Amino acid sequence: MSFVRPFLVAFSLSLLPAELLASTIASRLGEDSAVIQVGEHPVESSLIRAFYAERGFKPAWSGAAQTRADQLLAQIHAVAAAEGLRPQSYTVPANATGDDRDLLVSEALARFSRDLSIGRVTPSRQVGGMGVEIRHKVDVAAALKDLAAGRDLDATLGPLQPAYVGYHRLKAALVPYEKLVADGGWTAIPDGPSIKPDMEDARLLLVRKRLIVTGELAATQDKGTKLDAPLVDAVKRFQKRHGIDPDGAIGRQTLMALNVSAEERLRQITANLERWRWMPARLDSTHIAVNLPAAHFELVRDGRIDMAMRVVVGNVQHQTPTMATTMTSVVINPTWTVPPSIATKEILPKLRKDSTYLATNNMRILDAFDDDFEKSQGLGIDWSKYSKFPYRLRQKPGFDNALGQVKFNLDNGDDIYLHDTPKRQYFGRIFRALSHGCVRLEQPVELAKLLLPASADKIDEWVLDDTTRTVRLEKPLTVYLMYMTAWADEDGTVHFTEDLYGHDGRLKAALKRRQQPVQPQVSQESGKP
Repeated sequence: MSFVRPFLVAFSLSLLPAELLASTIASRLGEDSAVIQVGEHPVESSLIRAFYAERGFKPAWSGAAQTRADQLLAQIHAVAAAEGLRPQSYTVPANATGDDRDLLVSEALARFSRDLSIGRVTPSRQVGGMGVEIRHKVDVAAALKDLAAGRDLDATLGPLQPAYVGYHRLKAALVPYEKLVADGGWTAIPDGPSIKPDMEDARLLLVRKRLIVTGELAATQDKGTKLDAPLVDAVKRFQKRHGIDPDGAIGRQTLMALNVSAEERLRQITANLERWRWMPARLDSTHIAVNLPAAHFELVRDGRIDMAMRVVVGNVQHQTPTMATTMTSVVINPTWTVPPSIATKEILPKLRKDSTYLATNNMRILDAFDDDFEKSQGLGIDWSKYSKFPYRLRQKPGFDNALGQVKFNLDNGDDIYLHDTPKRQYFGRIFRALSHGCVRLEQPVELAKLLLPASADKIDEWVLDDTTRTVRLEKPLTVYLMYMTAWADEDGTVHFTEDLYGHDGRLKAALKRRQQPVQPQVSQESGKP
């Protein structure tokens, strides 16, 4: 079939007016191809085809407009750097001329407009995105038309820039971290035993210099090999900024965070700016946002945080997937149908040791032994002969139910939901990636009262009677399960947290490439508390 495509292209071009066939632009963009080759450079023709078609495939940056093109390219290089994008991605070779240069200029401007608005990388789950469907539409042809007509660059690109406060706060951190990189960053601190308050250690001279560079410690505190009170306070400030238990000691985790280079922190900031670009043009006025790496929950109403709490998220083996979804209902005193993987890997070994495990944990076997109460509780069964749990299991409502007293249903195909938990001790930990995938809430009953105002005065009573009730929300509530490993407070303080699922690493690698890779989806085990 190799003869078909050239024939079709030639036939389609024969339909164009004769004067257009003389134009290199028309002939190249007349081909139905997403990417064309201009000299040695691939050009995303799909980005600029509509722009040239509207202007009859005439050049946009020739003659007197060439100076305008040079000015725009210089401007977007400066803007790209300020937005955490790579200026070198939007260059035009100096030796490009004629229609080749026209196409390259248009594509560089169009690609920058798109990248600034919706990001460079496809927002798959494997890089911490929530899917391409939530991104807004960007009309790069309209932006190019405005620029070619002489409109100011800021006025043209301003509406395309993410409008989120979180984006602009984090963007403000670029300049100081770029300066830190330009100044050489900081010296790595040698490995060694933990240093606790009041201990002496020669490495503390380097620790002091390290904390002075990033502002946790006053410059006057540069002397001393003892972990004294001012240095302990500085270490605690550093630990709080990096999601580490603020005990003031320099243990392995704190030392590792101190030794992350300035270059790597800068890359982390730019990666998270990219994730902001994947977000919708605006969030629903009322929504829930969960930042998975920080294990943090917020209920937002009309731009105000009405409720914030700690959560427990999926561990590395059972990652909580990023998504934009809706909450539809609340279940008081839910039952828990045990996923087969948990039944086989966790419950079956316990039954082999203790046949009363199901009975003591308020569980029963479903769809079997309906007429045999003891066997429905796992009694009298030789569990040693099974390598895979052969039945369905369900845990009844109660204080020891794995879902706790309240479950919040989310509309998604991963069987992920928000819920209570009887393991309250986990919320006191700094590291809270401990679940099988679902999100456990620190204050579930209080959240239910806020989301179900008509039933708020009944919820405490309902929780106590062990009856399972499903109450629908008056209006579905948007829920964002996000992956942000760097963010900035109102006062400019920048926070970093561990790249829990490795999404940062994959995103940073993708951002080094010009093309947008197709990312495979992470396999998720779902439906597990």
